[in-house]
Amino acid sequence: MIKFLKSLYNKENNEELYVFNVTHTICIIGMLLICPIVGFFFDDPRATYLSFGICVMFFLTMAEANRTHNIKRCIIIMSVVFNFIYMPEIFYMFGHNISVIPIYFLFGVTYSVIMLDSRTAIVLGSLEAVYYSVILFTADRFGLTHLSYPGVTDIRRPYIAAIVAVVVVGICAGASIRFRFSFYQKAQAEAEKLKAEAMDAYIAKDMFLINMSHEIRTPMNAIVGTVDLLLDQDVSEHVSESVYNILNSCNALLSITDELMDLSRSENGEVELFVSTYDLSDLLMEVINMMTVRLTESNLDFFVEINRSIPRFLYGDSSKMRQLFVNILNNAAKFTHTGRIIMRVDYRLIDNDSIELIVDIEDTGIGIRKEDIPTLFTRTEYETGDDDTNIDGSGMGLSICSQIINEMHGEISVKSEYQTGSVFTFKVPQRFTSMDTVTGIPDPRSFRILVFEKNEEYTRHVMKILASFGIEADIAQNSQDIERLMNINRYTHVFISNERYEECERVLNSRLVQETIVAFLDIDDNVQISKASNVLTRPIHALNIAALLRNETNSYVREVSRKGGFECPHANILVVDDNYTNLNVAEAILSKYKANVLTALSGKDCLRILKDNDIDMVFLDYMMPEMNGIDTLENIRKLPGSRYASMPVIALTANVISGAREMFLEAGFDDFMAKPVSIDKMEKTLRKYLRRELVVPISDVSKEGML
Repeated sequence: MIKFLKSLYNKENNEELYVFNVTHTICIIGMLLICPIVGFFFDDPRATYLSFGICVMFFLTMAEANRTHNIKRCIIIMSVVFNFIYMPEIFYMFGHNISVIPIYFLFGVTYSVIMLDSRTAIVLGSLEAVYYSVILFTADRFGLTHLSYPGVTDIRRPYIAAIVAVVVVGICAGASIRFRFSFYQKAQAEAEKLKAEAMDAYIAKDMFLINMSHEIRTPMNAIVGTVDLLLDQDVSEHVSESVYNILNSCNALLSITDELMDLSRSENGEVELFVSTYDLSDLLMEVINMMTVRLTESNLDFFVEINRSIPRFLYGDSSKMRQLFVNILNNAAKFTHTGRIIMRVDYRLIDNDSIELIVDIEDTGIGIRKEDIPTLFTRTEYETGDDDTNIDGSGMGLSICSQIINEMHGEISVKSEYQTGSVFTFKVPQRFTSMDTVTGIPDPRSFRILVFEKNEEYTRHVMKILASFGIEADIAQNSQDIERLMNINRYTHVFISNERYEECERVLNSRLVQETIVAFLDIDDNVQISKASNVLTRPIHALNIAALLRNETNSYVREVSRKGGFECPHANILVVDDNYTNLNVAEAILSKYKANVLTALSGKDCLRILKDNDIDMVFLDYMMPEMNGIDTLENIRKLPGSRYASMPVIALTANVISGAREMFLEAGFDDFMAKPVSIDKMEKTLRKYLRRELVVPISDVSKEGML
């Protein structure tokens, strides 16, 4: 019995059960007080027996609720017994006296309201009110009600009974309400404590992610910066190709790191968008680059089809868009062992400044069972399947994709045939900020291209891209075709598969006049074509072909020998970083442009140098001891002199967590440069923020030196 009583008030019980037990205990105590009161005021012992019976009913319903955990049923039973049986019986038993009935009626209604949910309490309370009204109205109509007790001549006794009833009901109802209030107050305090702990944990996780990003990107900055500088040296083509492979692999690793950071931040189930203008062509290049490196060791063909008319500059969350591409492509790669993966990027015009970006990712993988498709985008944790033919294990990434797309007011779907393959499609609305397209070519009719690829499927793919541009192109099947076609037509470019160069080397050596030879090769291949002036890395798509024809270079389109661009010999540039290696890398990259470079290891050193020198631009690291980048920037802007207010200050940081760019721009930085710093990033920043008179083309610099 003692063990049972202790179990009733165990705070580890179900919350609803604990409240029920305590409230019922208060009711039992109240009924035990009513028993002697009824015995004192009324001579008939039946009133005492009836009151004690109700007390027992309270105890039995409490025991039943603890046994079955059907609390609501027990409350309703007890409320009906008390309000519809006990109180009317007392009323009729004692001459229909109504002096204290309303008071005890309030006790019954309070019990119902406190214990039941609002809807049930309203229904039951209304029924009780109607029932009591009918009883009282009927009794009054037939003249049955009076304020005196049978056989009682003391007029004070009814009033004493009413006072006692008020006291008893007040104590019981007050105790119940007070308990409820204190319980919820305590629960609220506990919830606030848990919320604070969760917020602390969330902040700690955010700081961990920022620090982890910084720790990974700091050494990567040295690797990528040094590799980028090495590509500018006079090295053999074999070394150059190996260095390019290192650079591509580093970029892929950084992209994967960024996605892991975003994935970790999405675990709380909330998606926050950070919108800004971004370059869709750059984003697609990054995604393709990462995917190509991942597929290097596989037997899969990777095809990319991009509508050349898609607006280039979009307004949205580029980080989340990148995550959508990467998650779905990784899912396709994971479950596709042979065949191909095709990424198609298209669009539909919504209105004058908005499009619906439409992306299909098709694979020839194991496919998805029909019964698994409905839960594909709703999984909240990783699962492990019994065999490698199941979709288990991919759910978390796809679930996050679904959350992101819902937040963007888009949609995602999948079509799949088991053991055949799948097509994932997502559509998201994006605003565009200019009429520029991802593959703008000035005059497509000025080009004519000869294609000599390694297999028919690749050849058809390249010809389809060229046809979409309106570029005239021919296909060569063998060296005889090349010789015949080059005798008949004049070509601007000859696209040759790296693997087939030996077949046509003699013809090319004898027939080349002014054609540009472009080598098609896989990312891990070395250039075999001695006369190639450009390299196009597979997968071939509209972006890298357009970049080639515009004479641009990037990780997919590069010249076999890199050429210079511009110099800024009169620019004074300050680089602030607490890491010596990062300073050396930045200084070496800037030295390529003949800039006058000053370095500082802290915010204090930065301020001192700015006071003593005429600085044109500052690259300022964020994570530094004593004074971080934002604090240093605030102090720079406070320095006396108008030039400090307008001086370009670029945030140089390894923090690339979603929202970092917005944070730095709001803090007053002119721009944001994520580590690792590459020559391309530096060149774009220098061109954008240095005063025009400081940026001098190399040819002009040579003339200046001669004078």
